[in-house]
Amino acid sequence: MTQLTTGKIGALAAEGIRDLLTRSLGGEPIARYTEERLLDWEALREGGWDEIGVPEEAGGAGATLRDLAEVAMTWGEFCVPLPLVVTLAAKRWSGPAREHPGPVTVSVPVPGAGPMVPYGNEAGIRVLSGRDGFLDAARGAEDPFPLTLRPVALEVTTNFDSVAAREFAVLWAAEGVGAAKRCLRDAVEYAKERRQFGVPIGSFQAIKHRCAHMLELAERAETAVLWAASDDFREGAEPVSTRRLALHALATARAVAESAIQVHGGMGFTWEMGVHVYLRHVVALRELVQGLLPE
Repeated sequence: MTQLTTGKIGALAAEGIRDLLTRSLGGEPIARYTEERLLDWEALREGGWDEIGVPEEAGGAGATLRDLAEVAMTWGEFCVPLPLVVTLAAKRWSGPAREHPGPVTVSVPVPGAGPMVPYGNEAGIRVLSGRDGFLDAARGAEDPFPLTLRPVALEVTTNFDSVAAREFAVLWAAEGVGAAKRCLRDAVEYAKERRQFGVPIGSFQAIKHRCAHMLELAERAETAVLWAASDDFREGAEPVSTRRLALHALATARAVAESAIQVHGGMGFTWEMGVHVYLRHVVALRELVQGLLPE
């Protein structure tokens, strides 16, 4: 059986992205950098981060989907409102996307909302019509609560083939898992520092059990993403669909984010703590995957 561990390209790229985000954001809380731009697209472009998914036959480094999933998880831990993950997937799939110097996105039919374009108002962004071109349709109203994906409405959708649909879904699920892992880490740190009755709240059995369950959920979500990214199914077993794996990962990631809010207590509901940003992001990603891979 193929190992689910990441390759060298994925590990190095994820480490580089983490270093870039750590330096650029300077430890600022997520509530600030979702409202103020602390990192520009040009910094990603100049570093070549938007092209790491380009296939080897098209002049790229030959990163696998599993490698890109590692990058997407790292990006999701920071939840920066820039279209890196969708651009990685687009430039992996489309020749015109690779030729475009700016970010690239897609239009996805979101259930109950119609076609939506993640990061649709990002400067210089183009919307793919399919593998071979771009849409020129006018974009509609922007999401009135613009935190992470910042979607806008569009009248038409991107024409995905099965390979592209799978890869976009896997990378969006991986991004959501990264957000869940960050929620878990922040909740554990908060439980160690927050004191009540003279002791850290992490010493209370109820908090210990909740954090342990969050760890289990986060690992289940990550395993689902790695499985979906690897094409590694047990011989003789019925293959599990990408849709099932991606949606399971995102539903489980949502449960982690919701538990993180509970560990933070009343502070978990405040804008300043920013846990709600991760929760909203995971929910939005799940809606995109549901629209991209309908039953």
